[in-house]
Amino acid sequence: MSWQAHGYRAWFLQRVSALYIVLCLLFIIGFICISPINSFEQWRSFFYSPVTNILILLFFIAIMVHAWIGIRDVVLDYVHSVVLRLIVLNLLMAFLISMSVWAGYILFTLVKL
Repeated sequence: MSWQAHGYRAWFLQRVSALYIVLCLLFIIGFICISPINSFEQWRSFFYSPVTNILILLFFIAIMVHAWIGIRDVVLDYVHSVVLRLIVLNLLMAFLISMSVWAGYILFTLVKL
């Protein structure tokens, strides 16, 4: 199957985003189990780290990519009107982009460079 095959790119991106989501969750759960965070200062030092913020931002981007591909496929399968499909997909894209920007803003207001 070639890279240009219909649907292969979306399939691949959804699998990669799912893999990153799982690995990130396992990393955070493992980190919390290995070194329990018992105070606010420990939480703050964990989330003030630029590396942690970048990993979490990539986590949110992976969630948005994963959601976009899944919901886009459902809309393409079940919304038959081209105009309504275009409206729904544009609203969905605007929502996901705004959520990513909002998550990035929250994360990078925590970082003190």
